[in-house]
Amino acid sequence: MSAEPAPPRASAWLVPAIAGAVFLAVLVALGVGGYLVYRHYTVSYTVERESDGVTISKVVDAKLAGATDLRVSKLTGTVQATASDAGWGGVLPSGLVFKAPFEADYFVDLAKLDRSHFFWNATSRTLIVTPPDVRVDSVNVDEARATVDQTTGLLVTRGAMARLRQRASGRAEQVVQHEATAAKNMMRAREAARREIADLYQRPLTIAGLDAHVVVQFEGEGNRNSEQWDRSRSLDEILAAGK
Repeated sequence: MSAEPAPPRASAWLVPAIAGAVFLAVLVALGVGGYLVYRHYTVSYTVERESDGVTISKVVDAKLAGATDLRVSKLTGTVQATASDAGWGGVLPSGLVFKAPFEADYFVDLAKLDRSHFFWNATSRTLIVTPPDVRVDSVNVDEARATVDQTTGLLVTRGAMARLRQRASGRAEQVVQHEATAAKNMMRAREAARREIADLYQRPLTIAGLDAHVVVQFEGEGNRNSEQWDRSRSLDEILAAGK
């Protein structure tokens, strides 16, 4: 009587299956990566045209995202920026100067707030909120509304003009960023943030019938060691206690 053939070992089919799955995953990853590279190139570098070939103005790409930042202040004014270009090794030097209005926004990221950022003193009926520090964001120089736009040079080539514009724009943003983060402006932005955030959390306390007030101290400010502050309760629990 001949012996029956032994059943195939698990490894005989398992190894090819795993190899196939890995190969498929690599193909998917390569496909997704290739699509993202193609989309980035198309959005950033392809000139949009009508069906007849005429170049048009349009929104090429847009994304709408939720935000948890609280804008607490805005700095506005006028900035002057200059730039120079040697041009052909110094043979055709050129320069550019422009003045344009600017805006710089100050934000506080409220998404970072959790239980550890709230301190409650039942004796003095005080809620201390300790948010992250104010940050400068959204620096915008509106060159389209420039009040001065002067170019100097015997012959300013197209390439030189592009370099001048790029350098002047970058310089303008640096100057505005430096001014926005100056100590005097950061201090004013923090004071505006205190009022905004205090009002934001004072309203639910008042609505809940709590005779309490809100104090805002940015991280690193103040000294709470001399008093007994309760961090064991959330803001919702504090509000519930007033009902």
